[in-house]
Amino acid sequence: MASNQASAAPEKEQPNKNQLFDFTGIIVRKKNINKEFIKLAIQQPKESKTATIYIPRDESSVIYNPSDNVNFLYLAATIHATGSSFIKDGVEMHHVAKCTLVKCASNVKMIKEILSLQNCTLYASIFNMDSHELQTLLATEKSQKAILMSIMTSLSGKKKAVTWRPGRIKKKDLDILLQKEAEGNDDSNSTWQLCQPCQSLTEQMRFDSRQQSIVNLPDGSSDLVSAHGKLTRKEYLETKKNNQTQWFVERIRNFHNRDKVPLRFLDVGGGRGDLAVRIAMNFPNAHLIVVDCNESSIAAGREYATKCNVENRIEFIHQDFSNYCAQYDANDGTDRVDVVVALHACGDLSDMALSFAQKNECDFVICPCCYPKRYLAPFTPWWHSLCTADEVDSLSRMVELDNESRNDESRRAMLVINSMRLRAFEEGCVKMEEFSNKISKRNIVLVRDSVS
Repeated sequence: MASNQASAAPEKEQPNKNQLFDFTGIIVRKKNINKEFIKLAIQQPKESKTATIYIPRDESSVIYNPSDNVNFLYLAATIHATGSSFIKDGVEMHHVAKCTLVKCASNVKMIKEILSLQNCTLYASIFNMDSHELQTLLATEKSQKAILMSIMTSLSGKKKAVTWRPGRIKKKDLDILLQKEAEGNDDSNSTWQLCQPCQSLTEQMRFDSRQQSIVNLPDGSSDLVSAHGKLTRKEYLETKKNNQTQWFVERIRNFHNRDKVPLRFLDVGGGRGDLAVRIAMNFPNAHLIVVDCNESSIAAGREYATKCNVENRIEFIHQDFSNYCAQYDANDGTDRVDVVVALHACGDLSDMALSFAQKNECDFVICPCCYPKRYLAPFTPWWHSLCTADEVDSLSRMVELDNESRNDESRRAMLVINSMRLRAFEEGCVKMEEFSNKISKRNIVLVRDSVS
């Protein structure tokens, strides 16, 4: 199968649909032979020789599972491929029509891609887990590193250390950042302008001792190390997360004395209810809706709201936010939302929250996070229209550099992206603000206060 005759990709020959193949095996070699095909060598169980298959690059020609634009053709991954065979120059060719991932490779990047799927628990079997086991692992809110190590242990059957490298910047990415900064600083550029954030809150923030006395964490997780350095989960909650939510409260309090009138808030990706409960406890007339696609987080949020005696003013909805938006449109403004909030809503979830606020003329306080994440295809963030695909990828990656020495480039990329996000709003009441980076490196906040 590895002869020179087999190295050329199939071109004009039409598969003989009467000669079908059905292979399950491990990817042992991979080659990008041309613009049309990827060549894989598959090692099947109990076979001494590998089978060579060709997968068309045109995604419409192949049925993939998972199919959500996830690349799972990594070395050491186990796949199930079916399709048609034909003879070319005396060599049997295998043209893939359907490709299914059977087992994930012990590859950090590949595991992250699968976990980025909104319905990732449906594919738990590829990690040698059942759906309940994977869902429980994700619901524990361990650090990403701990989750990856647990999955790799499940795949290999033994503990395997994960190698982490500090974030590095490619020259191409840095060139793109410099180019976009120059573009944003160009006074003749009418498309968008690079903005600098202001710090609107300088006074000491007030805290509600009732909420601080209730620890909103899964049972038994208080002493686990968080994903944010050396702090435990409880320490992070008390010294970081509570400060972030209180900043939101104080910023909303500055909304033209709106705490004196009934308000309806929408908390996008509010999960366990940290922000929603704090808002409810500080604004007695406020009613809140929390939308999150994580069912276990929503359940924990309801329990937390009950402990804090605000359950009657917070509605927790387990739903994809794009579906919530469609239902809101169908209700034609019934139970109108006044203010949209989102604290570290991942990736394009922040962009969809901004889009919702713009369409429905809501005020908002939105702090983006996890800039490269894309959960809501085919939704496209508005700021992408101001960039090429390469620029979007480079800027998003640079924001997430996990390296103290790269904080400057990370912040600069954040400012570029959020400046472009602001351009979707014409009016001057939309601002870029920030809170202290001591409580989070993702501290850029977009604010719209239409009556200020």
